[in-house]
Amino acid sequence: MATVIDIDADLLRRAHENFWLDLDDVSYGAGVDGREQVVFTENRRWVGRLDFVRMRPAALRYAVVIGDRLRGRANILRVTLRNHRALRYLGDEAKFYSQAGISDADVAAGHIRFDDGTSFDDGTGFALPDYEEPTVVADVDAGVSEICMRGYLGRNIAVGSFFSVNDFLYRVEANAHGKISFNPPLRQAVKAGAQVNVSYPTVQVRLQSQSDWRPFCEYFRNGQPMTVNVTEAFDR
Repeated sequence: MATVIDIDADLLRRAHENFWLDLDDVSYGAGVDGREQVVFTENRRWVGRLDFVRMRPAALRYAVVIGDRLRGRANILRVTLRNHRALRYLGDEAKFYSQAGISDADVAAGHIRFDDGTSFDDGTGFALPDYEEPTVVADVDAGVSEICMRGYLGRNIAVGSFFSVNDFLYRVEANAHGKISFNPPLRQAVKAGAQVNVSYPTVQVRLQSQSDWRPFCEYFRNGQPMTVNVTEAFDR
């Protein structure tokens, strides 16, 4: 069974990360009338490119060991994406509320007032947003492209941002107050109450080729920047 290897992103830092949905389609070319028919079946999978910055000695030693552990394409990398397009909670409550558009006054009061600054008759207001990772509202079968999420992060996840369930990665196509359409379709069934990762979405990948992980030691000390091409791994 393949071993899943996590990357310490603080030690082995990335300058860029890009993930695209790749697919196979079939065309028999244009007909005598000039028209072309393209046959498509749902076989999309993630391919990615990770660009690591210039490595200091500690990072280089770490990268070399990861390469040893990968054993070419035999083992799997688990990559945590930055997910900059999404509203995330990264451990700083004040920063989260600021990004969510909550005023300092409302945070200090412990509730959100009406737009005109008034509160309910008892002096309270609407609850502050929760920042726990969202959960799935109801059971969803594999192959479905729509899911309902419970929680502020799920109701407000931005179009084009990522989320993951069980290290399978998805990108948001539309969001109607927590009813999410996404791509690619759900890789495996999920149960009601399952956690959805928005702040720290993860994906399991393999190297696209055996030579994709080759840290280069420059002048016996530092490592050069390194680009790694990966493709989605389906082992679980």
